[in-house]
Amino acid sequence: MLSCSNYSNASCLNGGTCISDKCACPNECLGGDRCEILYNAINLPFSTAMLEDTVVARIVYIILITLLVIIGLINTIAGLVTFTRESIRITACGIYLIIFCSSTIIRTIFLQTVVLTIAAYDTPSLRLWSCYAYPYISLTMGFTGIWVSVGIAIERVLIECFNMGLYGTRRHAILVSIGFFIYAAISNLPAIFAREYNVSPSGESICIYDYISHPIWYKADTIFSYIHVIIPCSVHLICSVCILTTIARRKILIHTNTKPKQHLYLVWLEQLYIHRDFLVPPIFLITCLLPNAIHGHLLVKCAPYSNLVQLRLHIVVIFLLHIPSVFVYIVYIYPNESYIKELRQTWFYRIFCCCFYRKYKKQLQHRSQLTIKSTI
Repeated sequence: MLSCSNYSNASCLNGGTCISDKCACPNECLGGDRCEILYNAINLPFSTAMLEDTVVARIVYIILITLLVIIGLINTIAGLVTFTRESIRITACGIYLIIFCSSTIIRTIFLQTVVLTIAAYDTPSLRLWSCYAYPYISLTMGFTGIWVSVGIAIERVLIECFNMGLYGTRRHAILVSIGFFIYAAISNLPAIFAREYNVSPSGESICIYDYISHPIWYKADTIFSYIHVIIPCSVHLICSVCILTTIARRKILIHTNTKPKQHLYLVWLEQLYIHRDFLVPPIFLITCLLPNAIHGHLLVKCAPYSNLVQLRLHIVVIFLLHIPSVFVYIVYIYPNESYIKELRQTWFYRIFCCCFYRKYKKQLQHRSQLTIKSTI
């Protein structure tokens, strides 16, 4: 180790102090002769963080990622074949949903490459892919989907609260989605330019977010991270409250003569139960986005690689970021009866859910027989 008195400025970096001609670093996450190397698990990309864990844990991660990819592809294909049906795709919301599913499919397919990276990280091409290409593509597609979901929420407000036509022009939905994609691509540039290869404490070359060498990109990444979390969650909640309030007031106005003493909050709670599908997207967003923001930017400042609890917590909150886009069926189709009916008419439902489809056909036949008997 070099003596800190050998340097012209006779000082250590990142808050380190020179004691007995050696730099004493302020925490476990800093190392090197002058505390110039950051060993913080919070700054590790997804695949690199998993490589710092044990061999058994890596196998578990590979299994979980593969399951997540399979479930995600099934969900997004179900969503895509549903939203491309004519009655849905001719609406602006339908365009948003198709773009949401398309970005999710791209992200889900690329997620499987993380498994290859874990299994063969020493391959130079996979190492470059996992450090620069995959994180940027994944984040861009993921946040494009999140912002497109914001467009869906706003579109519902325009229809319910401002009487905008359901079958209005679809051009604005396409243009807004392109704008969301461009914004997501620009805001995630730190995923490329703030990354460097560094030597881990075990002597292995790994990819990290080097915010010490790139302070400007660190500030940009922090600002965009807050924007990606606060605005979508807030917009979803505000839109849901506005829609439910409008529907509740409409119900009170309709039943003024029959039920003159209705309370707004009681009707609002009743409509909340009936239109509970409005709350599913914001609940998913808040549940899956906030932990990563709180853990990575507010609570934890130093998480050494040797601290497996913090390392695994970092991996878990990154896993959560994939949940809203993977479970398209649960977020948008299952809570909506009209979308469920459209899904049951698709080839995907007939092939993948053949048992349910036969049961559904029997129910339809039984209802039609009852209708015929009642008319006779």
